[in-house]
Amino acid sequence: MRLIYKYRIRYVIGMLFIAIAINACSTKKNTWMRRSYHNLTCHYNVYWNGMMSLEEGEKSLRQTVKDDYSKVLRVYNYGEKKQAQRLNPKMDRTIKKASIGIQKHSMYFGGKEQVKWIDNSYLMMGKAHFFKQDYISARRVFDYVAKNFPDEPIHYEAWLWLAKTHIQAERYEKAEATINLLQSKLNEKDFPFYVERQIPLVLADFYLAQEKYDDAYSYLERSLELNKDKYITTRVEFILGQLYQKEGDLQTATEYFKSVVKKNPDYVMAFEAKMHLAQTYASKNGSSKDINKILNKMLKEKRNEEFMDQIYYALAEVAKKDGNDTLAIQHLRNSVKFSTKNQVQKTKSSLEVADMFFDRNNYVYAQAYYDTAVSSLTKDYPNYDEISRKAGVLTDLVMQAQTIKEQDSLQRLANMDTTELYAFIDKKIADYIAAEEKKKEEEELNDGGTQFVDMNNRGGSGNSLGNGEWYFYNTAALSSGYTEFARKWGNRKLEDNWRISNKRLMMSGEDALAANDSITDSTSVGSANPIDRTFYLAGIPNTPEKMEASDKKLIEAFNRLGFIYLMQLNDTVRAQETYIDFQKRFPENDYRLESWYALYKIYSSQNNSGESDYYKNLILSSYPESTYAKVIINPDYYTLLEEEKLKASELYMRTYNAFKKEKFYRVISYSNKGMELYPEDTALMPRFMYLRALSLGKVDTPDTLYACLDTLLVSFPESAVVPRAKALLRKLQLEYGLGVPEEIKEQKKELEANKGKEKSIYNYKENSMHFVMFVANNEKIEVNPLKIRLSDFNGKYFSLMRLKVKSLLLNKTQTIITVGNFKNKDEAMNYYNALNNDEYVLSGVAKEDYFLFPISTSNYPLFYRDKNIGGYKDFFEKYYKRD
Repeated sequence: MRLIYKYRIRYVIGMLFIAIAINACSTKKNTWMRRSYHNLTCHYNVYWNGMMSLEEGEKSLRQTVKDDYSKVLRVYNYGEKKQAQRLNPKMDRTIKKASIGIQKHSMYFGGKEQVKWIDNSYLMMGKAHFFKQDYISARRVFDYVAKNFPDEPIHYEAWLWLAKTHIQAERYEKAEATINLLQSKLNEKDFPFYVERQIPLVLADFYLAQEKYDDAYSYLERSLELNKDKYITTRVEFILGQLYQKEGDLQTATEYFKSVVKKNPDYVMAFEAKMHLAQTYASKNGSSKDINKILNKMLKEKRNEEFMDQIYYALAEVAKKDGNDTLAIQHLRNSVKFSTKNQVQKTKSSLEVADMFFDRNNYVYAQAYYDTAVSSLTKDYPNYDEISRKAGVLTDLVMQAQTIKEQDSLQRLANMDTTELYAFIDKKIADYIAAEEKKKEEEELNDGGTQFVDMNNRGGSGNSLGNGEWYFYNTAALSSGYTEFARKWGNRKLEDNWRISNKRLMMSGEDALAANDSITDSTSVGSANPIDRTFYLAGIPNTPEKMEASDKKLIEAFNRLGFIYLMQLNDTVRAQETYIDFQKRFPENDYRLESWYALYKIYSSQNNSGESDYYKNLILSSYPESTYAKVIINPDYYTLLEEEKLKASELYMRTYNAFKKEKFYRVISYSNKGMELYPEDTALMPRFMYLRALSLGKVDTPDTLYACLDTLLVSFPESAVVPRAKALLRKLQLEYGLGVPEEIKEQKKELEANKGKEKSIYNYKENSMHFVMFVANNEKIEVNPLKIRLSDFNGKYFSLMRLKVKSLLLNKTQTIITVGNFKNKDEAMNYYNALNNDEYVLSGVAKEDYFLFPISTSNYPLFYRDKNIGGYKDFFEKYYKRD
């Protein structure tokens, strides 16, 4: 009985406790027990977990966000949107916990919240939205806390975060108003110090966000007085260092950056502070010994390998301030060399060293570094057009200089006897083998994206640019060339016809279509292996024709080089040397008039009347009717010429207006006057002739019109009016039979009569793939040299199309050389026309010894089987030449 009673007592007590707990959970009544329960559970069960998640997310953000040290830092860096998205799991948990706390534990009685952790939960929720960069939601929550908890200290912090939110959302007017409101409450008794010390930071960030740097100084400095947190003070000091550096107060900036380094911040900030110390160093304020010591120590640290380009750049800055430009150039070149990932730094260093070389007239090195920089610049980069222009001019200069150097080298070899030549080549082979053994050392010459060939020292006979190394002396260049060959062709066995080794496997295009049984190849002149003599023998001008071609290349290069120095670089010293050397070596060259005038102008600018008079007299005696002679006699010649051009243009406009009004006799009169007064105006003369012809066609017979147009075509074949004149001539031929010989008319009638009787085996497909086919007479044309010239032509004018040159026998006396592939007829015809006008490829080739046609890939095998050149020629004339 007692046992039963004991259990009943326990049961009643248990039920009583349950009832009390259930009663405490309720938020319907404002009792001490209920307030205590909800304060306890809201704080330790909900709010605490939410804050832990918020702090973890904030810590994670600080670790992942990276600052852009190329710009003035912001006080706060909340990262980009995608970085903020990574915080979503943490921040969503915080928002969820805050929502649970508010929903389950809020007790609002008498116009006041009775649970003191509810306002904290709201603020925590707002911060979570803020770090998610959901600024609209954050703004609403902070605004709610600030206005609904005016008697709680937390509302000051809500105003602070609301100001931060407006700044991040770039609502600067709202931000300023919020900060002003907050500052107006500073004197209130319960204003928290932890909020007060953040106000200068928020204000500084407010101005930094708008790049109003002058307004940020005082707030940053005030924040250092109020805040002792190492992270905050270090960041603020770094920003102040940046601002003073930007303002030009290098001494104060240096003090701040030194303070940052002493605080031992994170690795990146410490590194950047040291870089800025180099930038703010001023030689007048002391020795560079300490900063150089710091930077050189950094170079030795393994963790700085990725940043060596920036360290070398900083060393260059110090060297420049010390006036040691030679050392600065060395450091900048190393900066480019070690810049493997940081394209911005590589571009910056390349431009600076390029400018320094350019200012010293060291154009070859300047070109290499401008070329490196331009390859990564965008068109909106400051001074892009000027940088690009310099790079283009210098690239042209280097090409001309290399042409002169190469041809001089080859001509020197051509003048050696066989014994001397072979001994020379054998030494080069030995040097190459030795160089290969030190390949790693040689490869350093090409690091940093640049290759250098020093052509600036002059002197020595037969080499206008001095006694610099010939191509085959430069073992590094040889190694580079061999590497490029191996990349393109692979490691080939040394044999004849190396390009078509494993012939059956490599057959493609026209070879496969024609199922050839005989393949010849001519581009195997010389070996591709630098340890083979024939590698060095290729290209030597050992015949009069080759020597003449080499001289032509030299003449063109000399003329272009002198022009670049004088007109594009304004380097009269180099221009003078180049033109004098040019005239000395090639006194009868086609550009001697231009060279004489250039020397006349150069000596005139130097007040050297003796030399300037010498060249003036040469021009006046040898070319008295030239424009240059007229300018020398009358310095105002060009002004008068412009006045004459203006008069001619006015007369032409009167003529043209008369033609539009169909006053043809007046047009004829004006045209006759224009042709009489301005016969040397090659732009307007054909236009006068064209209007005159059209007007005569209106008032006279078609024969007169035809004769006038024909005279126009003969006199000015390159004029802009020629296409219209040709079209009109064709129309006259078709309608009146004008200009067509009688025998041609008869042939035309016969062709019309036989039209359709003989059907061609070929199909016209203008949009199909094409080759250009060169059928050569084997007995009269050396096919191999012709293929080499074709390859040279392709590389010079059609390099982007990557054309291939192939050959196979058509019959015992003829070989087909094909060039391809072309996408369609138009591309093939464009190449055909360019090739027909090229003197280099067709030099020494008689017209009757070859046939040149475009041909589609589908017609090619038909032609190869038929072997009827005349039949394809008729098809070509009908479908390809008709345009």
